[in-house]
Amino acid sequence: MAALPLPIAALAAASHVAPSLVAPFFRRMMLTPRRHVRPPPVLSLPSADQRIDLGDGLVAWRWGQGPVVLLVHGFEGNRAQFAAFVEALVERGFAAVALDVPAHGESAGDDLTAVKFIAAIERTLARLSPVHAVIGHSLGAAMSLYSVAHTGGANRVALISAPSSLKRELNRFASAVGLSERGRKAFIASVENHVGRPAADFDVTRIAGKVDLPLLLVHDQNDRQVPILESARTAHVLPGAELMVTRGLGHNRLLADPIVVRAVVDFVSQETPTQEMMGNARTM
Repeated sequence: MAALPLPIAALAAASHVAPSLVAPFFRRMMLTPRRHVRPPPVLSLPSADQRIDLGDGLVAWRWGQGPVVLLVHGFEGNRAQFAAFVEALVERGFAAVALDVPAHGESAGDDLTAVKFIAAIERTLARLSPVHAVIGHSLGAAMSLYSVAHTGGANRVALISAPSSLKRELNRFASAVGLSERGRKAFIASVENHVGRPAADFDVTRIAGKVDLPLLLVHDQNDRQVPILESARTAHVLPGAELMVTRGLGHNRLLADPIVVRAVVDFVSQETPTQEMMGNARTM
């Protein structure tokens, strides 16, 4: 890992003696996305056919016509990361809808918590209903699975580079910035107080038995941001989930990999709703 900026390193060092004082700084650092970030793959995304205003400043974008496939990016991600999926889905006769999650893209907001993330996905699923499938990446995948498990709204879900435990993600962040043990505990408590729910609530074990739909997990064994053990854990907790392992693509680049894109779109294309079934779909 690259050396931390001096102010962050100094605050992390201060967590040894004043953990409760520095915890709010690291909470804001964790929950406030940088809108200018352009994580790989940097792809060219064609102009959308429709901008969908979902209310409360939430925005999504549609390409193509047909059964709806919702695309949900991760923290500090963006809809352009799904450009390869948009093209492939439209070619297969789907409507690809990419959500700008809160505090990202053109959606409103300054921070992104698990509660806000899930509320945005559930609002989108309800507005677009019926939704054939959801494809999520990173935290967007984890929050999509959580949303579908509790409210339904999709027939199948593909999870790419997905964590299985929010608390482990918080612990990884605390380790990455060099927080002391006392600082780590204070940081997690600060996040939980801000969100209003314990981090353990957002763990795949909490939805075991609530997911009864086809799941495809895709993870790279060289992912340094979210270890592949996270998807392995999800596959273990949710029997019937299929796990596809790649190599050398890391956390983000598999979103542009032709083999991954084809496998995910093939998975989505299974049991595609007929035109008769789609007849009652509401206009977006």
